[in-house]
Amino acid sequence: MEATGTSSSLMPLSEDGKRLPLHIEQLPNDLWIEIMTYLSFRDLQQLRLVSWRCRELVNRRYFTSKGKVIVTKENLNAMKAHIERGVSYLRFDDVELRDLTQSPELSQFLKMVGPEVKHMEVRHAPVFRNMDGKLPNLKLLKIVTTSFLDDVNMTIDGINMKQFMHLTGFECDGVSLDAALKLLMLLQLRRVENKVRLRHLQFEYRRNNETALLQVLYDHAPTLECVDLFFSCSPGIETLRWCAAFRRMHNLRTLKLSGNCHLVLLDDILDAIPETSKLEHLDLTGMLSLTNEMLLCIAHKWHKTLRSLDLMFCVQLDVRCVSALRKMNGCLESLTMAYCRALTGRGLVEGLTTQINYTLQELFLEDVCFIDEASMCTMLERLPNLRKLSLDNCRQATTDRTLATIFRHQTLLRLLRIDHCIKVTDMGFIGFGNQPAPISRLRGLHELNVRGCRNLTDRLLKRALHLPELLDLTLDYCNRLEANGIAALSVNCPALEKLSVASCSLINDDAVGYIVVNLKRLRSLTISNCSMLTLQAFKYIVKHGRNLRELIACSIDGLDQDAAQKILSRQLPELKHVTL
Repeated sequence: MEATGTSSSLMPLSEDGKRLPLHIEQLPNDLWIEIMTYLSFRDLQQLRLVSWRCRELVNRRYFTSKGKVIVTKENLNAMKAHIERGVSYLRFDDVELRDLTQSPELSQFLKMVGPEVKHMEVRHAPVFRNMDGKLPNLKLLKIVTTSFLDDVNMTIDGINMKQFMHLTGFECDGVSLDAALKLLMLLQLRRVENKVRLRHLQFEYRRNNETALLQVLYDHAPTLECVDLFFSCSPGIETLRWCAAFRRMHNLRTLKLSGNCHLVLLDDILDAIPETSKLEHLDLTGMLSLTNEMLLCIAHKWHKTLRSLDLMFCVQLDVRCVSALRKMNGCLESLTMAYCRALTGRGLVEGLTTQINYTLQELFLEDVCFIDEASMCTMLERLPNLRKLSLDNCRQATTDRTLATIFRHQTLLRLLRIDHCIKVTDMGFIGFGNQPAPISRLRGLHELNVRGCRNLTDRLLKRALHLPELLDLTLDYCNRLEANGIAALSVNCPALEKLSVASCSLINDDAVGYIVVNLKRLRSLTISNCSMLTLQAFKYIVKHGRNLRELIACSIDGLDQDAAQKILSRQLPELKHVTL
């Protein structure tokens, strides 16, 4: 009988019907792409040097458009010199300016690459004067945590939004810029000032910009696909103009409302959006005014299209929202109900899993503390396709039995968070009973967070965590972990790129040595409040941690921080972010 496995079916046949070995360069593109998703950035760089297929794939327009060039004060001059040499394989479709100030070098750099830039993100970089007139093809502008107060001697310059003739998206976070400057940019996006057609808008509502914001929303409503509004203060009771704007949004696909949005306005906005909008993503984080009745209206309106729903801190929701959740079954792929503490386990079972739910892939239930163990296990048994699961601080529901249910039924899981679930023990991860289900069944797990699970010991690291694909592990406040367990972890989880052992009181210098010697891919390490550490740990780090880019080592009692800083700065300049 002919083999039906994937690898065998791909092998060519010889004249006598035998399978011939297949060279790796002959694998189809989809398998190459799958392989590349498991590699770190440095591994990908090396692979490009030796594989023509890898070079061919990553140079295609689809993949090059996924990349981002991040320009900082450390690499600006080198980047500029690279462009001036005239031979560059870099694409500048997506550029981020990070931690920069205005300079002639930045102005010259943007003049050279500006026509290529489609997406521009400005982070801690008040450099609008350098950008002015150099980005003729810009489509998306993001302004993130950028304040002109960073430099008191800097002349405050805004940016002329009218120059971006192809602009389709504008994001400006709520805490960065002077209110008058933000108002000026908003006014320039009105149709009387600008002929662009926005599809994406993120902005902060303030009393002084209400008229301008409503005009922009109304003008661009027919083309807007994504609206993200943060209400830093509560709007007035009058909602007619809000309704008029949202009633025109027939193409809206993503809506995020957060902050101080009162009940009347929230209800009127959700009612005004036409059903023809086919809303796919709805984020109502922090909407304290959201009621069960309003959620039921949402379910009736978009139960066929809504794929992602975030209801974090919607504290009025209780078991009466079950019918709304049941209505959205079959389409909803991601659900967040963190801190909705009035929910019960039985209500979630009835709302999400009256029958097997094959659609839901992400479930976040942080701090929903009235879920019982039996209901949690029943629900997890009926969610076979979960990729992300967060049960932080669900102390009553998350036990060893719950873990066994997860490891038996959620074999596709990529992310698992169980912070402060103090009932779990090593046996929950190792497996118990006649048919043990250990965590090693989750071969594709990428992120695990067991912060504050105080009953875990070295047995977890030695016998359970055999996870070759684990990339991110948080063990903070697991105070029974010692160097021997860390040594086993560094062998059993070789792909780790981010590790945190903050406040693990028994972690010593040898443990840090095992980490940096064996975990060759480690990029971020947190060892804060590990009181047994000395300068020897930092000597291990500078000697073996050449791939490390972030080190967080705060509040280590008795440590000479100045000496540690000197060791790191002199011998490990590759570190980009150090917090001592």
